[in-house]
Amino acid sequence: MTERTVARCPGPSTRAIILDDAIPPSAGFIAERYQHLGDDDLSYAAYTSEDYARRERERLWPRTWQMACREEEIPNPRDFLVHDIGDDSAIVVRQDDGSVRAFVNSCIHRGMQLAPSGSRGHASVLRCPFHGWSYASDGALRSLPCAWDFAHVDRAAARLDEIATGRWGGFVFVHFGDDPPPLGEFLHPVPELDLPVPMDARHIAAHYRKHLPANWKIALEAFLEAYHVMATHPEGLPTAGDANCQYDLLGDHVSRFIHTIGFQSPHLKGTPSEEDLLARLDRGRSGLRLQPGQRARDAFAEHLRTTLGAQHGVDLARVSTTQMIDSIEYYCFPNFVFFPGIALPMVYRFLPDPESVDRCFFDLWFLAPTRPGESPPPVPATVELALDEPFAAAPGIDPKLAFIYDQDVDNLARLTRGIKASRKPGQTLGAYQEVRIRHMRQTLARYLGEE
Repeated sequence: MTERTVARCPGPSTRAIILDDAIPPSAGFIAERYQHLGDDDLSYAAYTSEDYARRERERLWPRTWQMACREEEIPNPRDFLVHDIGDDSAIVVRQDDGSVRAFVNSCIHRGMQLAPSGSRGHASVLRCPFHGWSYASDGALRSLPCAWDFAHVDRAAARLDEIATGRWGGFVFVHFGDDPPPLGEFLHPVPELDLPVPMDARHIAAHYRKHLPANWKIALEAFLEAYHVMATHPEGLPTAGDANCQYDLLGDHVSRFIHTIGFQSPHLKGTPSEEDLLARLDRGRSGLRLQPGQRARDAFAEHLRTTLGAQHGVDLARVSTTQMIDSIEYYCFPNFVFFPGIALPMVYRFLPDPESVDRCFFDLWFLAPTRPGESPPPVPATVELALDEPFAAAPGIDPKLAFIYDQDVDNLARLTRGIKASRKPGQTLGAYQEVRIRHMRQTLARYLGEE
């Protein structure tokens, strides 16, 4: 590992841009927390090796907290949802008292799945479709046909194997291992975030699940840095501060970037007027005008405070400019990503395809603020997109965002093929802009016993 001062992009830093906003966030929110983690190449075998995927199934997925669902997906007692990861399958069930419990999705008779992978529904009892054994929502065995043939079964003690659950921000997490760490400790410092619209005051507005032509880590890592914007999303350079994006390592399992919007990329020459920046941000939709001395990003944030606040029935008047419009992304190891901002309210999850190390499933949720005093609306149906179906074909998605996601997806198959063709055994990462990838890989190596 080379010890040296890490270069930064010349020009204004993200922190300086945000501190100059009309409504800045707390100083703690934008504090820089970077650490140099080295510059050695990282092996490509992590993406292509079947043995590596096997070790993930054995040592990673059973030993980490997994985001299984949102609370509003199981709103009523005895609602359930099945979450699969690696070789493990959990059935997450809302209890009569409002709590959430999870059980191994396997009948204790002969191992049949109680509910199909990926399913969601409501059941007064969890009934095995093979022989009809049934269980209460708390996992206790309720009935078994031909009980006379099972005198050796202690029916009072027989129950489904329970899995640890945790809840934060409207998300339900499960842990398949024994004696897991507290969820808050695993996610630290995420539960302590002071968000103007808390994550549990939001609901699912849309959900897309896309089959991707890449290993889950290749897909995930494509979203952990803004370095690719210049080549992959060049149309965004006039209004996106990509090269001066701020990268922070916040804990063993958490990292973040803050990618400013309404600030021209340092890659472009010249200094645009604030009027030009505002026109690009608004895209001619609202005819916005600057007040004397006002910056484009502040004007656009103010516009969104008014329009989105009215649309969702929430008060956004004091939400900082950065939390209104910037791309603020938190990554929680191993496969969960969320954006706490208002204009870009996405959640990502990356799941390995059990049939192929070169495929994965990408869950993309858009969350919206829930009107105060009201229950979340019914969860919309998940839109499934096959390998050959672009986001542009998905109903309801913003065309501009669909275009961006399709640009990212277009990279993945070529990236997979290029990695397999490479004579060079590993990838060379930037020390600053790609530090979140190195942080992720180092954490993964610890779970797999490589350090």
